[in-house]
Amino acid sequence: MRKKRTVFFKVFGVSTLTVFLGIMLLMILQYTLVTSYISSEREKMLRDSAKSLANIINTEASSENLKLILSSYATTNNYDILIVDKTGFIIMKVGVGNIADNDERYVRSDYIKDVKNGEENIIKGTMGGLFSQSMYTFQIPIADVHSKSVAGAIFLSSPMPEETRMNTEILKISLSCMILVIILSFTLSYTLSKRISRPIKRIGQSVKKFATGEFSERVKLEENDYTIKEISELTETFNNMASDLERFEDIRMNFISDVSHELRTPMTTIGGFIDGILDETIPEEKRSDYLKIVQSEVRRLTRLVNSFLDITRMKTDKIDIDPVNFEINEVIRLTLISLEKKIDSKNIQVQVEFCSEVCYVKADSDSIKRVITNLIDNAIKFTDYGGKIVISVTTKLSEVFISIYNTGCGIPKEEQKFIFERFYKVDKSRSLNKEGTGIGLYIVKSIIAAHGKDIKLESREGEYAKFTFSLDKGKSEK
Repeated sequence: MRKKRTVFFKVFGVSTLTVFLGIMLLMILQYTLVTSYISSEREKMLRDSAKSLANIINTEASSENLKLILSSYATTNNYDILIVDKTGFIIMKVGVGNIADNDERYVRSDYIKDVKNGEENIIKGTMGGLFSQSMYTFQIPIADVHSKSVAGAIFLSSPMPEETRMNTEILKISLSCMILVIILSFTLSYTLSKRISRPIKRIGQSVKKFATGEFSERVKLEENDYTIKEISELTETFNNMASDLERFEDIRMNFISDVSHELRTPMTTIGGFIDGILDETIPEEKRSDYLKIVQSEVRRLTRLVNSFLDITRMKTDKIDIDPVNFEINEVIRLTLISLEKKIDSKNIQVQVEFCSEVCYVKADSDSIKRVITNLIDNAIKFTDYGGKIVISVTTKLSEVFISIYNTGCGIPKEEQKFIFERFYKVDKSRSLNKEGTGIGLYIVKSIIAAHGKDIKLESREGEYAKFTFSLDKGKSEK
């Protein structure tokens, strides 16, 4: 199993290694270029000097004068100079003391073969012991003034240790710069790695607390941490997620409390009546009335359980939609008739506004009937006594828009964005609905979404609420 590394270790290690390799590569390249430049300049300088000396030799100056001129030139420029004939015999040697103190009078043929053919040449080393140390020797042929053929050659040598010393100095400077840059980059990498890993570590600690159920946990960063865009966005996303989960947990707990109450009340009623019938506490002539109450409570429980099953099915994307053409105005009329008792009990004024007498839509008939029933029933619950409900149907292009408006308590602005979530209920202290479980509007939105449409809410607290959704236009199948 591979050993896991921290973010700090990875960021710091990778950045440090990258900088180190980059500096090494740059130093090698710089050293190569500089030494190459020095060698090129040295060769150019020796070539120019050798050509100048060759011109002097071609002036046919006397041997004594030539030696005097060459000695002066060698001393001034720290050179060693050899003049050989075409056989390699050393005619003259002058310099600053690097020529070996021996009786050698010839230069080995393998060292002069190029220059004998009239070619310039560069040789590095002692030339078979001719010099007491490694030299940088430039060879240039000397032509016979009359025949223009090679008469000999001039060897102009400069000590290689001097070049090596220069290269060493360059290397020292490069190494010093590299160490300084590495220290600086090490410090910057360490600081940056800490800045990146510190907030991530805090997020990790918060996630661990969050996993144990501490939904109030939030990530708190230092001010400097927010300058890193990705870290800032990650922190904001996590805190938003934490807020949502905390709210969902509150909704879940409230839902459990509400459902427990919803289940306990009818079950207590059913149990009490059944016990009364079995132990004959309830007279026989009244048993029929009490059984009707039991039947009503059982149906109520059935509707509640069915709602939960609907939520499970919708959550797993198992809503079956069978679009057909049907008349939406008629659905609204029949729904109002079925809810007439509730409307009359609150003395609510209902106003219906149809853009045409007949309006067809193409949708799943049963599920849309459920949507309309749910929305109108919801409007009745939240409308004050003597209030008003307005239901309108309008068309635009290929869509039909249905809206249900009601006066009353409305929905607080801060809660409107949560109204379609599962199990969400508006604050009970401000709600006229004390019995809902918060699943009706979730089912409504899920059904509308399954049709590829959306439902919108407009509301002003203490005044009104209005729900609007659209469906595709249909046509009469007659």
